[in-house]
Amino acid sequence: MLTTAAARFGVEACADLLEAVADRADPIYLPIPTEICEGAFVDLGALGWLLEPLLDLYHHAPGRWLCYGSLDDLRRRALATARLAGLVVRAKVFGSVDLRRWDSLFALPPQEPPRPSLAIGYWGRDSVICGAPVPTPLELASAFWAELDGAQKRELVEYIVEYIDLLLASINMDEAYSKLLSHGRYLRFADAVVHRVGNRKHDVVPTWFPENST
Repeated sequence: MLTTAAARFGVEACADLLEAVADRADPIYLPIPTEICEGAFVDLGALGWLLEPLLDLYHHAPGRWLCYGSLDDLRRRALATARLAGLVVRAKVFGSVDLRRWDSLFALPPQEPPRPSLAIGYWGRDSVICGAPVPTPLELASAFWAELDGAQKRELVEYIVEYIDLLLASINMDEAYSKLLSHGRYLRFADAVVHRVGNRKHDVVPTWFPENST
């Protein structure tokens, strides 16, 4: 399973890799809603910009790719995003972090994609990074929340709030992602979570932590 954080440049890198190996590989699942592959018109909104390299790959090399996920999945994510927004507002305005509410938001582990596949924001068993290498705070929470202690959860909430602020103030997701990664403190935190918790949960966890970050 190939994976990348939710950044356009990461998806583009993975698309380039998939295109290069397509002739020598079995059909590969792409994280494109199955309705699109069945010919339906689907308004993906901002997600369309992120998926554009994969949509181009799918339409220019038909028969080599399969789709997974559905519009229902997108709707569930939209509902979770609305709940997340409410928690972020409470954390920013009232300085309130009710971990029980956050626990309920990340209660279910992410659904494992089919294999072989490309996944966006999934950091699971045997995944191999092909694009943007550092999980966003949301991806970190989705994958590892249940394994963190109370102090780690509160620190991760701080990074989630910061990331949402960056998304709102940036031109696109890539700019927000780059700004987030410019903070060495988050890199150290993410590295500790992925390599400590990840090594306990998963067979393969790629090494990406930049040695000279500050």
